[in-house]
Amino acid sequence: MKKILVADDDVAIAELLRQSLESEGYETQKITQALRFYDAVMEYQPDLILLDLMMPYLEGEDELRLLQMNPATRAIPVIVVTAMHEAKQQEEHYRTLGVVEIVTKPFDYDKLVALIKRTIGDQ
Repeated sequence: MKKILVADDDVAIAELLRQSLESEGYETQKITQALRFYDAVMEYQPDLILLDLMMPYLEGEDELRLLQMNPATRAIPVIVVTAMHEAKQQEEHYRTLGVVEIVTKPFDYDKLVALIKRTIGDQ
């Protein structure tokens, strides 16, 4: 079963994504505190990360840089799910940090699931 880590400081969105992706057959874990992000990645070893860029204490870009510094986490694909619409304008920059795609909130759930399946396959 493929594992997805959902990192979003909005508890409702994180829980909704966790439950919805589990109903799609993925194993999921959520974190809502940026300071726990890197430890959660190391402990959980996800196949994919859904990451909000705007979280308190650590910006999403900082979290992406942490992933890129470690060979064990560098190859984990990241889909950014953010309300920061200007992130789309910096997509090439984020791609250098391991981002597969940037999805802006509010998002179409079916399109997000299709993107996940294209990125890591079915559960």
